[in-house]
Amino acid sequence: DPALFISRSSHLSDLAADMMRPDLSFFPKILLPLFYTVQMSVTGTVTGSALALIISPFGAVPLHFPSWARHLLRLLIQVLRSFPALILALAATFLFGLGTFAGTFAITLYTFAIMTKLTYEDAEHADIAPYQALISMGCARFPAFIHAVLPEILPAFLTNALYLFETNVRHSSILGYVGAGGIGLILNEKIGWREYDSVGMILIVLFGTVLIIEAISHYIRKKLT
Repeated sequence: DPALFISRSSHLSDLAADMMRPDLSFFPKILLPLFYTVQMSVTGTVTGSALALIISPFGAVPLHFPSWARHLLRLLIQVLRSFPALILALAATFLFGLGTFAGTFAITLYTFAIMTKLTYEDAEHADIAPYQALISMGCARFPAFIHAVLPEILPAFLTNALYLFETNVRHSSILGYVGAGGIGLILNEKIGWREYDSVGMILIVLFGTVLIIEAISHYIRKKLT
């Protein structure tokens, strides 16, 4: 009803006004869920990146791993990348129940899909002459990848992992909406109870956490490059 919408348009700022008066006494109750959120992000990013580093050589064409493995891996990555982290977390809660494990599993899958694609694409653009030399001398393909290709793509790999870590912190903050634990769980609860002063406090703490993580990540990336 456009007329009703216009007549009540002055109330559009009500929620923002309530959140601009954060409940400072609620801060101690945020710390533990915030820790779980960061924990999910760290664990999921490290695990997903490690798995991607092991699996990604199979997807790079110039490394000449079995073609059936390359096609299967690329199909799997395309499927996983089709779903956002929130949908993966929803599926994980059906498999493993509510809690942070489901959120960590979802973040791991999301990170694995992105990092695997980025890593095998970096490997395809790397100088593979040392890799081919090792292969011609009888070295197995995966050790040859570790010694000849990985040192060249490692800075890009670590930079991508740090960027995904920043992204995963944001993703983890809303996974609580589907019961995957973390700060999103109490955020959803407080929005449901319309306690917008508490919501404002949660958003301020989350914003500060993201800023700190981005500053640390920027410092590390600067050192890497």
